[in-house]
Amino acid sequence: MTTDLIVELPAFDTGQYEGCEFIMSGGDARLKLFFSELPEVRINFSRARWHQFTALPNCSIEMIQGAYFRLVELRDSRTLAAFIKADRYPRRAYRELHHYRIFLDETGCHELFAQSAVRQP
Repeated sequence: MTTDLIVELPAFDTGQYEGCEFIMSGGDARLKLFFSELPEVRINFSRARWHQFTALPNCSIEMIQGAYFRLVELRDSRTLAAFIKADRYPRRAYRELHHYRIFLDETGCHELFAQSAVRQP
């Protein structure tokens, strides 16, 4: 599957990663990443419609490759295509959806369907 880089995290030693917090509220989502000796990183997802977390022991090689401490968009996602096809509601709360993935070492993998994703300064 083809991926596009959406958010590259600042350079850091992986031992500095201290965890994350994922919050969904009002149709949007925010992922906060915490590091020792570095400012937190926030990624905002607008119009999030689906989220899946997979703990590290259950992550496949596919989940890790290309998404290791990087937010990527999965192009040609069959999972997303099936989701959109099944959404028969005539007034959708999104213009388009993208399939995003980020693998966070000891934490695991977060995947979302959302309209957009941006790193908050």
